[in-house]
Amino acid sequence: MNQDSAYWKKGVRYTALSDIGLRRANNQDSYAVKIASTARQWLDRGHLFLVADGMGAHVAGEVASHLAVETVVQSYFKRTNEPPPQALVQAVYDAHRIIKENSRREDAYRDMGTTCDAFAMLPQGLLIAHVGDSRVYRVRNHVIEQLTFDHSLVWEVCMATDLPFNQAPSYIPKNQITRSLGPTEKLVVDLEGPYPIVVGDTFLACSDGLSGQVSDREIGELLSVFLPETAAETLVNLANLRGGPDNITVVIAQATESSAATQEVDTELKIPFSSWLLLGTTVFCGIGAIFGFILGNIPISGLFTLITVLTAFSFLILAKKSLFDSSPFLQTIQSGGKMPYTKTSCAPSHEFVVILSEILQELREATKGQQLSVNSDEANQYEKKAVKAVETHDMVAAIQNYALAINHLMRELKKLNSKKK
Repeated sequence: MNQDSAYWKKGVRYTALSDIGLRRANNQDSYAVKIASTARQWLDRGHLFLVADGMGAHVAGEVASHLAVETVVQSYFKRTNEPPPQALVQAVYDAHRIIKENSRREDAYRDMGTTCDAFAMLPQGLLIAHVGDSRVYRVRNHVIEQLTFDHSLVWEVCMATDLPFNQAPSYIPKNQITRSLGPTEKLVVDLEGPYPIVVGDTFLACSDGLSGQVSDREIGELLSVFLPETAAETLVNLANLRGGPDNITVVIAQATESSAATQEVDTELKIPFSSWLLLGTTVFCGIGAIFGFILGNIPISGLFTLITVLTAFSFLILAKKSLFDSSPFLQTIQSGGKMPYTKTSCAPSHEFVVILSEILQELREATKGQQLSVNSDEANQYEKKAVKAVETHDMVAAIQNYALAINHLMRELKKLNSKKK
């Protein structure tokens, strides 16, 4: 997925990627990206991005996460009479209800559940509806912020004891969540935002298959130096190289334009000059019809009346977007939530360069040990560029080239594995 050419879509560059990981039999994660299809939809609903991490035996978790993203997208865009915050939260409740209904009907789906993180990029800012321990992050000016609260036992204990969320006692199970769609009886959906969006802001929604293996700082550094597509591939590869114990899903959206896109939307919704000509013709012919009737010239009056009706109808058709399609929800929305819950500097660092360099060497050794005929010429070139970048203290280029070398080798390994199968 990529940036679209339609003007109301120019303000965002996005991508999504989901991977089964290395230890799971199936992928229970789901995601969705819904880009506004019209100027009216952009003003009323914005662009919607979702990640859901399913739970349940066999295919139950997969079904739950799929139902969540499908229902939230449909419900959010159908609730046209509700302001965006209410529509987004109610869409998540709709998904909760449907998952519970399916769970009761089918024994195979009993107690299935899923996390759900949905964020909408609107003219008013960013809105987030959140349940579970999947996460939404924002990277801005080399700082990564977690915008959602983990509904997990670890985070609940930390909040109750005033401990920093990254200093939880090790004996507390890290994978025990306290809130999810489906099993939770009295569900409460967290609403965050709207928060202003600045050009360059990068938003990431991810399952814990990523956040459990890659630190916030590492996530932020990669999002800072790469466009969404390459960042997504690198993040998934890094999580897999650290064991890939869970499914890994990332959805990334980057704000690329603001005023230019907004101006074009405003232009689209203005009444065009041709419509004003039609309106003038309508008024003139209407007056002519009245005078014809007064003077007793019925044929002339009838002709002017017909022309008046036709031009008035044409005017309404051409001016419809401006007269009827302006958003009723553009007024200021009261902010909710308490984000950010964590805040970490993520300026490109020598420390991360060293980590990537070591990962690359370990990956090379692993391929040699298995006597795999991996084409590493491209990776070698990237590594040489990375070494030179380190010598000139260019940490951005060093991170980029080490990561690109790793990505190349991982793609080559996947090709070999697919041939063996």
